[in-house]
Amino acid sequence: MSKVILWIVIIFAVLFILRMINVAKARRRRDEVRQKPKQVADAMVRCVRCGVFLPQADAQTAPGGFICGDASCTKRH
Repeated sequence: MSKVILWIVIIFAVLFILRMINVAKARRRRDEVRQKPKQVADAMVRCVRCGVFLPQADAQTAPGGFICGDASCTKRH
């Protein structure tokens, strides 16, 4: 009977150690996520030719505003 109790204690000790390791990894991941700078979204602009919204960094400037510069952008106002 004492061997069974010993094995139960050993199993619980191993499970407890694995749980503590898992908690430490989760904390480390959470701290890494908090330290990473958040990316700021680029402003969205509308193409004056076809009306499609696109990021301002991808848009080309035109006399009336921004254009998408896509070859399929054939609608003219």
